[in-house]
Amino acid sequence: MSVAWLWLLLAPCAPAQELLKGEFGDIDLGRQLLEPARFPTVKQLRRAAQNPSIETVLMIKLYGDQNNHHLPIWSQDGQRLAFQRSKVQASSSKILLFDAMSRPAPILLSGGPDEYDYMFRWGVNSPGGYAFSRIKADEQNTHVYFSADGTKPLPKTSGPGQNQYPTLYERTDGIWRLVYERGGRLIHEAFNADDRIEAPFELAAGTSPRWSRDGYRLLFLRERARSTRLAAMDVVVRNLRTEIDVLLQTPRVGLIRSPVWSPDEQSVAFYMQEPGDSQPWNIQVCSVSPEATARTIAADVIVNPDFKSEGPSWEPSGRRIWYFSQRHRQQAYYPLAAAAVGSEENIVVQYPRRCTTPGDVAVNPVTQVPEIAFVGHDGLPRDLFIVFLNHY
Repeated sequence: MSVAWLWLLLAPCAPAQELLKGEFGDIDLGRQLLEPARFPTVKQLRRAAQNPSIETVLMIKLYGDQNNHHLPIWSQDGQRLAFQRSKVQASSSKILLFDAMSRPAPILLSGGPDEYDYMFRWGVNSPGGYAFSRIKADEQNTHVYFSADGTKPLPKTSGPGQNQYPTLYERTDGIWRLVYERGGRLIHEAFNADDRIEAPFELAAGTSPRWSRDGYRLLFLRERARSTRLAAMDVVVRNLRTEIDVLLQTPRVGLIRSPVWSPDEQSVAFYMQEPGDSQPWNIQVCSVSPEATARTIAADVIVNPDFKSEGPSWEPSGRRIWYFSQRHRQQAYYPLAAAAVGSEENIVVQYPRRCTTPGDVAVNPVTQVPEIAFVGHDGLPRDLFIVFLNHY
């Protein structure tokens, strides 16, 4: 889908007629299109590309099935998309994924009716590997499941305990490295297709780990020693070769969740909430340096209150972070917003108002043409949408 879109965008300039010679006039993507209800012509695409303002060119409903959907997550290469499904008025969560964006419908990572799947993560440095956590209701335990190539996932943990927030890295020699949280401690293990290479061991106190692309650093949160009754967290980057931690200069108190690397991995973004009842969430950014101080770049940001595994979404250049905010709300409609990391610039982009109360922004990490997934209401349930913009 993205390749075809980029080819059309870069096609030769259209003459006066609406369609170029040989251009298809009735392109069917196999998806429901929202305003416009047809695929734009090359002439329209080029006109949009030349507009200096950022605008929506096409919006599609990628998936909807009368259930609520959450947390779209792009694979590292931007070719696959996973998301969660919860049944309306039921405590249920399953994971669906498009292993190719040309697939007409997603694959269900099937589990039993009493199994609750969440915290999905695509593998770093891996074409199709992934890990996620599964709660077994009959055991009241949470286990990490793993797939190396997108086939049937298998359990990687066993016994009692809550194993959460998995992050997966594939080395070029075929060895997998898996880190996850168990009871406030980060557990590390390594294995390949034949056997376990390294038995699980405790790496550090912490939660919400994220591998760097080179596999040498780990980003995570760690509870700070409390001088008050208020919550306080450190954002930590550990060099696994030297075992040296860089503690980012974050607010003295407040809740912090869901840290993520910037595309160049020189900075980190996370959600932060100041102490107090019903305080809004903000997005903060900090360079990976002990001298740098975190700063707020977006305020009153909408975060998912039920699922906490995903953080702010960077565009591929690392120039901006995209989000929804209560500050731009127009009744039940929230336009897309983006905050520039290196300046005070903040932009707002409109899309069809048919979609309301959106959330869970996920920007394709690769494509030059902006491809932004999010969930929102087009009726009672929360469906999965993708918006294409003319440029960044």
